[in-house]
Amino acid sequence: MKPRIFDAHCDTVFELQEQKKELNRNDLHLDLQRMEEYEGYIQVFAAFVDQKSICGTCMNHCIALLERMHREIEKNSKQITLIQTAEDLEEVIEKQKIGAVLSIEGGEALEGNLAALWMYYRLGVRLITLTWNHANEIADGITQSRGGGLTDFGRQAVAAMERMGILIDVSHLSVKGFWDVAEMTQYPFVASHSCVKALCPHPRNLDDDQIDLLISRRGGIGINFFPEFLTQRPDCIIQDILRHMEYILCRGGDETVGLGSDFDGVEALPADMTGVQDMGQVVQAMLDYGFTQNQVKNIRFENFRRIFHETMRRSM
Repeated sequence: MKPRIFDAHCDTVFELQEQKKELNRNDLHLDLQRMEEYEGYIQVFAAFVDQKSICGTCMNHCIALLERMHREIEKNSKQITLIQTAEDLEEVIEKQKIGAVLSIEGGEALEGNLAALWMYYRLGVRLITLTWNHANEIADGITQSRGGGLTDFGRQAVAAMERMGILIDVSHLSVKGFWDVAEMTQYPFVASHSCVKALCPHPRNLDDDQIDLLISRRGGIGINFFPEFLTQRPDCIIQDILRHMEYILCRGGDETVGLGSDFDGVEALPADMTGVQDMGQVVQAMLDYGFTQNQVKNIRFENFRRIFHETMRRSM
């Protein structure tokens, strides 16, 4: 049996919808058959919303993806459980089952309406990535050249998310937006699928000040497996993932760094990976690299378990 895993981000539900595939078994990066090989697996499934590439409204698109994920969970209820509360989380862990946490990647799904937060909460959403790469009603994304921070609506939305127990995710957010979130929040927040800018100077990666802030706030950083975020070399291997983990650990991030694979949301993986079946290989590589048993346990599971547990305890 492979080790227990908590992965803070994948885009599998989007690909299931687009390619008309099934969660139980498919040829994507992730399916239930391969996840069942682990001693429990908790996956955050993102409903990806990019306003520049979808037909119809952002809200309708998002609801359709969430509805698809609900149908997949119901259809495979013996294998996977929807996690909506801290109690759900602990029960899934105790039973060593697969657990699904629903999230939204792209706050344009709210369409500037705070009431939409209540609706998404009732649909099971427990994390929202405030922006994708572009600007929306909440803030500017990282590719927006003006680099604006949170809007007035964005501040209201972030405050409401903290009250409701919806985890705030700053991956893809502008640098100004990151610091606005840091200034106005009191609870831990996360960068669910981001890497280290000092090791790979991609705009999507976090600088040292951002990393240190997340460490000091006991937030989370899920290391993304996309080669363009990991290295500037033409080749990329699992060891490059470990370099980013090690960098954060060396800054005191034992309780911060975790997994944020971005499965089915990236065009490529490291050369020695093909999907979720290789998560055990990543864990073994951490041990071979010299990480302590406790560090490995935190990275592969405990850090995001703590953050989600604490967030869900604030749920309405």
